[in-house]
Amino acid sequence: MNDSDENMKFCPNCGTKLERKASFCFACGSELEEGAAFQPEKGEPARKIAQKKEKVVLKLTEKEKKIKVKVAEKKEKKKTKKTYRKGLIAGIIISCLLFSIVGFFIVGAFTFATYQESFTYYYTPASPASVEECNIYASTARIQIQYNTTPVNYYAKVDVNFHFSGLFMAGKTYQNFFNPISWDNDSSADLSLTSIHWAWVDPTNWFKTDNHVVNLTLRTDIVYDITTTSITGGISIIVPENVTVNDLTLSCTTGGVSVYGTGANFSQGLSSSTTTGNVLLNFTRCHFGGNIAGTTTTGGVTLNTYNAEYTQDITWTLSTTTGAVLMSIQQYSNMSSDVTGSASTTTGGVTVQYYDNSPYFGARFTGSTTTGVVSCTADDIAGVGSAKYKICTSGDFATTANNTYDLTCTTTTGNIAIVGDNN
Repeated sequence: MNDSDENMKFCPNCGTKLERKASFCFACGSELEEGAAFQPEKGEPARKIAQKKEKVVLKLTEKEKKIKVKVAEKKEKKKTKKTYRKGLIAGIIISCLLFSIVGFFIVGAFTFATYQESFTYYYTPASPASVEECNIYASTARIQIQYNTTPVNYYAKVDVNFHFSGLFMAGKTYQNFFNPISWDNDSSADLSLTSIHWAWVDPTNWFKTDNHVVNLTLRTDIVYDITTTSITGGISIIVPENVTVNDLTLSCTTGGVSVYGTGANFSQGLSSSTTTGNVLLNFTRCHFGGNIAGTTTTGGVTLNTYNAEYTQDITWTLSTTTGAVLMSIQQYSNMSSDVTGSASTTTGGVTVQYYDNSPYFGARFTGSTTTGVVSCTADDIAGVGSAKYKICTSGDFATTANNTYDLTCTTTTGNIAIVGDNN
């Protein structure tokens, strides 16, 4: 033993040389008793010491692993607790929402109600005009125009009929959804029915059905200018025998527009239009002194005439963007004047049915399509041209006919068909 060993001592567990003042073995971690100075036997192989050190290292590694496992388990427990808390909170929120929704509809069911009410307005001018005016505007209602069947003393009557039903409707009236009705009968019959713009924001208004109707009743012995507008609902008018309508304008945004006339006189223009809906014009033995227009964006346009008479040359304008155009013309009596015009659509077909029995009136139809076929299968109406562009002309059109129909039919995607009989 050299002099330096006198200030050293050895671990009794693993034999590691340590400073004399050491309390613990830095190699194996064993606690050292005061004054311990163990010295390995002389000639003890270094391998034995190395093996002891290796055992110590393995023990330390196992301890580290156990510590890491415990730390991981603690982290997993914390994560599980967090997940549980989040799930619990989400469950509480979802349960609250479900209970709220269920409660909402339970309340709605208990407050289900139907509301009906009518208001009537009369137009009785002190100084009647030769042509009376009627102007009706309804933002959410069907407008129906009819004529009296028995004598009446008013010039016009307007009935506003409210009808709605649904959840949460108990205690509500039309004033929850509409502004006060505006009625002006100073020099004309003017009625305006407008919706409250922000009424839809209230969720209790989302579960009702509406069936509001505005009825305009007119006298058969009075001539009227009639202008009606319906944003959502539709418009219809029936004009009976021997009644004269001066100017007729019907416009709608969502809903159909229909005009029926039998033996009536439409002395001025007739305009009917909608954005989403069908336009139907149906005339039997009617007289026309002005142009006829039927237009829509999404929907079909149909014009039916039977023995129409025209007091002057007029123009037809029938058009739609997406939908079909149908014209049915039956002319077995004198038409008196000429009709020109067009029937057009972008996506849809055009069909013309033409019938007459006299050499004194004839017809010509010019068909043009981009994707489709123009066909002419009418008797005594010859088609000349190509499959995409064809002119279909009756034999008497340019010879014996005194009055004629001359119409242009166009479509981008669709077929054009001319059918009928000309004798």
